[in-house]
Amino acid sequence: MKKLKKDYLIFFGIFILAIIMYINWITMHYASDTYNIINVGYENYANNWSLKDGRLIMYLITMICAKTNLPIEAFVIGTLIIALLISCATVIKLKNLVLANTNISTKKEIIVTIAVFFTIFNFMYIEDMYFVESVVMALSLFFFTYSADYIINGKTILNRFKAMGLAVLGVIAYQGTAGFLIILTFVLSLLKNRIEQKEKIKQNLKAICKDVVISSVFTLIAVIINMLIVKIIGNITGQVQTRMGQISSIFVNLKFIINNFSKILKENIGLFPVNLLYVFISIILVLTLACDIKTKEKRFLTIKSFCIILLSVICAFLVSLGTLSSFYTGRLHYCVGCIIGFVIICLIMENNDEIFDKLFCFILIIYSIISICNCIIVTYQHKLVNEYEEQEVNNIEEYIEEYENTSNIKVENIAIYTVQGYDDKTYFEDISRKSVVTYNAIRCNWASDGVIKFYTNRDFKTINITKDILKEYLSQKNDTGYGIVGNTLIVECYMY
Repeated sequence: MKKLKKDYLIFFGIFILAIIMYINWITMHYASDTYNIINVGYENYANNWSLKDGRLIMYLITMICAKTNLPIEAFVIGTLIIALLISCATVIKLKNLVLANTNISTKKEIIVTIAVFFTIFNFMYIEDMYFVESVVMALSLFFFTYSADYIINGKTILNRFKAMGLAVLGVIAYQGTAGFLIILTFVLSLLKNRIEQKEKIKQNLKAICKDVVISSVFTLIAVIINMLIVKIIGNITGQVQTRMGQISSIFVNLKFIINNFSKILKENIGLFPVNLLYVFISIILVLTLACDIKTKEKRFLTIKSFCIILLSVICAFLVSLGTLSSFYTGRLHYCVGCIIGFVIICLIMENNDEIFDKLFCFILIIYSIISICNCIIVTYQHKLVNEYEEQEVNNIEEYIEEYENTSNIKVENIAIYTVQGYDDKTYFEDISRKSVVTYNAIRCNWASDGVIKFYTNRDFKTINITKDILKEYLSQKNDTGYGIVGNTLIVECYMY
């Protein structure tokens, strides 16, 4: 009962912290996909996005919103708050798994809780919280955490089935975080099966490898089941899945990943300062090496840290083996954001040297402060983007009104002209953090018509651009990125 009360207090504390970090979005924000939902409607979005991609839980949630006519503001804010609650519950569960069968001081328990919090609420997670799908993205981590618990601590056949079932639910909730189960299982198994005791090294290494293999198999089974669900849904509805790749493309995708993974780690997809992840990794590895040399206790902290880093990177790119769709997004590389948190958890639990213990805690405090400030900065910049979007649409509205007054032609249609190779034009000029969460929705081909309809309050009909309309538009030599041909507004969008 005392432990339960403590967990409730911790839950309340970390939930308040999560609210502070995401306050800019809890007061309402418009993701590019939010404009799309407003444009096409709940039911259409549920069928052509959630159901099509095999996200059955999100499909049900969106259909409930459709039947109840839930205001979009309540949908956006509600899903985010629920996602934060689920994420905090995941933090508590993971904290208890890390501290299982250990007797440590209250001070160290607090440090572990902080490390676990910033493992779950890492910088890549900002993008997950950006979408209304945040609720199922958070739910996937929750399911994977419980699945890892059954893999590590439940060795019966029934518990294996529970672990596999939870893995399947996690992937059905959201496929992009699938690799998290593997790295999480590895870290928990590493903590449970310590390898510093000579007489148990082989036995514990075998146990660790077995746990990782089981989690990998369960992840693979879950992915295959989800692919079958997507295939069945496609056959029933006649929808064509565009995100799922072919098995024959795996080696081509692997080559692409090898050539580009360092860019993800360096730039962090605009969700974390450039090269800062490398700085933290380098400092930690130097300190662990110094600790191993100084203590001579053969705790292999450097090797363990390196293995966590390596496996986290591998897990972060597992989904991209199947498809390169959305490759440069934080939501598909969530495990990269987990690196520092997982490594520090391991170091806090494994290290006994007082000096290095303080150094690792200091790194955690610095990382935590930076993570909080970084989250607030990124979410604030997105709110600025919303303001700029409204201003730009107001300019477009004035342009339309002037055209209608001089030509006596009412603009009734909108057509999107997608241009390749102008990635930077997807962002406003003074936005420094260029990522998915700071896209200019007006320049995104999936959201452009939606955002313009939303702020102009005009019921444009979205049509496909024809060769004749495009030819006429290009002849206008308009550098604003939009123009009018007849009764059709043309808007340029840019591939990212």
